[in-house]
Amino acid sequence: MAKKLRAKYLLIFLPLLALAGFTGYRVKQAMQANAELQQSAGQGGRGGPGGGGGGPRAQNVQTGVVASGRVSEKITLTGSLKAKEQVDVSPKIPGRILKLNVDVGQPVSRGALLVVIEDDEIQQQLERSKAAVAVVDASIAQREAELNNAKADLERRRKLVTDGLLPATELDALETRQRVAQSQLELARAQRRQSEAEQRELSIRQSQTRIYAPISGVVARRHLDLGALATSNTPIITLVSLNPMVIEAKTSERDIARIKRGATVTVTVDSVPGQTFSGRVMRILPQLDPQTRNGLVEIEIANRGGVLKGEMFARAELDLGSQRETTLLPRDALVYRGEQPGVYTIEAEKAKFQPVETGLTQEDKVEVVGGLKVGDVVITRGSNLLKEGDRVRVMGGQQGGRPGGPPEGRGGQPSNQNAATQQPGAQPPAAPTQSAAPQAGGQPTRRGER
Repeated sequence: MAKKLRAKYLLIFLPLLALAGFTGYRVKQAMQANAELQQSAGQGGRGGPGGGGGGPRAQNVQTGVVASGRVSEKITLTGSLKAKEQVDVSPKIPGRILKLNVDVGQPVSRGALLVVIEDDEIQQQLERSKAAVAVVDASIAQREAELNNAKADLERRRKLVTDGLLPATELDALETRQRVAQSQLELARAQRRQSEAEQRELSIRQSQTRIYAPISGVVARRHLDLGALATSNTPIITLVSLNPMVIEAKTSERDIARIKRGATVTVTVDSVPGQTFSGRVMRILPQLDPQTRNGLVEIEIANRGGVLKGEMFARAELDLGSQRETTLLPRDALVYRGEQPGVYTIEAEKAKFQPVETGLTQEDKVEVVGGLKVGDVVITRGSNLLKEGDRVRVMGGQQGGRPGGPPEGRGGQPSNQNAATQQPGAQPPAAPTQSAAPQAGGQPTRRGER
C-alpha cells in the first residue's frame, strides 16, 4: 500500500517539477533579451549620429532642393461619358406590338425595321376609301354623260331658233340645264380628289405601323415587350450612338477663356485602366452659369473598339499650350496637416514643418507659390513619418545637401538631377535624392488648378 502511494505522488510531482524548470528557462531568456535590447539602445543614444546620450533615436531621411524651372500649364476636366446621339423611338399611332425585331445591346443600322404594330383597323378603312373612290368615279361618268346630253340638246335647239322654227325663249332653259350639269360634274371631281386624299392619309397611317431605325447605333433599352399596347407618348426602345462619345465638363471662368475649340485632349477612364483615348474640344458654350461662374466644354472622344460605355467617369487632360518660369518642389516632400499643405525642413538636426502654398503639379514636381524660395532644402523620403521636433539624420552623407544650406554634388558643383527646366545661364541647384512614392495619407494635388 505504501509503495502504491509513493508511486502516485511521484507521478504527480514529476510533471510539476518539469513545468517549473521550463518556465524558469523561458523567463531567463526573456531577461537576457531585454538586457541586450537596453544595451543596444544605450549605445545608439551615446554614439549614434545625431543622437544624445539617452535621447530618442534620429530618424533616417533624404532631402531635396527647391529649384527654379518651367511648367506647362495644363488643366484636368472631369465628367461622365455620354452618347453623342440618343433617340427614344416611339410610335406615331397607338396599337398593339406585333413584332419586335431587336433586343438590348444589339447594333442596328439606319433604316432597319425595328417594330411592327397591328394595322387591321387601318386596313379596313383603306379598303372603304378605295370603294368610295370607285363610287365617285362612277358618279363622274354619269355627270359627264348628262353634260354631253345637255350640250347636244342646246346645239339642236339653237339651230332651230336660228332657222326661225322655235322661239328664242326656249334656249334659256337649255343653257341653264347645261350649266347645272357642268356644276355637278365639277362637284363629282372634287369628291374624287377628297376620297383620294383620304386614301393617301390612310396609306401613310398604315406605313407608320412599321417603325424603322432613325440612326445607326446600339439598342440601349427596350421599354415595351411583344404584345404590349404602345401609345404615341410611350417610347418602345432607346437607341444610342457610341462612337464618338461625349464629355460635358465644367471649368472655371479663368480657364475657359484659354481653351480653344479644336484643341486635342488626352482622356483616361477609371474603369479602363492602362489605356488613353484621344479627344477634341468641339463646343464651348458661350454663357457661364450665373451661380457658379463655371462654363461648359463639350469634348468628343473616339471610342476605339467600343470599350467605352455611357456614364463611365472620365478625366480629360488639356494642355493650354503655355509655359512659365516658377519655383518647383519635389512632390515627395509635400505633406498635409489637415487641409494645410507644407514641407519639413531641418533646423538644428530637427524637423520643422513649413506651410506652403502650392500651384500646378507636373510629374514629380509641385509648383510653390509661397512659403519657400529657390535653394531651400526640404525632407523628401521619410517626411510622412515625421512630426514637429523629431530628430533626423540625412542618409548618404552629402546626398541631398547639408542641412540648412544648399547641398553639393561631386567636385563642389551643384547637380541638376531634380530640376525641371533650369533658367538659362543660371547655375542649377543641387539634386535631391531619388524620389520616393507619394506620401501616404497626403491629399492629392489637383492638376491644372490652384
